[in-house]
Amino acid sequence: AFSTMPKTIKITYVNTAGDRVTVDGKAGQNLLQVARDHNIDLYGPCNGGGQSSEDYGEGPCCTECRVFIAKEFQDKVNPINGEEIEILDWCEDADENSRLACQVVLSEDCDGMTVALPEWDKESYWNKIG
Repeated sequence: AFSTMPKTIKITYVNTAGDRVTVDGKAGQNLLQVARDHNIDLYGPCNGGGQSSEDYGEGPCCTECRVFIAKEFQDKVNPINGEEIEILDWCEDADENSRLACQVVLSEDCDGMTVALPEWDKESYWNKIG
């Protein structure tokens, strides 16, 4: 029988200490949701949609959930948009592999993807924009 259940997608998160954890995600979820579902410490205070439109407006509005996507998966995830590029421009450690986890929507092609969590100093970030 044809199954309508979304296929499980294996995603491996790696932190700066080199700890790796592989978890199950589903097509249509974003990387922040998957991390949250599995209690992975990926900080994302705006939850990908801004706090409230009075504070931030719609769409992603902070850099806190940024991750590095393995090169071979860059073109398997949804393409980056202008708003995300603008936000990543704020990050000194962002490069062409950087994405906001809240904006990366999984597809079945993402099975086996590795996602690296950057280490960063929130205080220097807030001092910079303050």
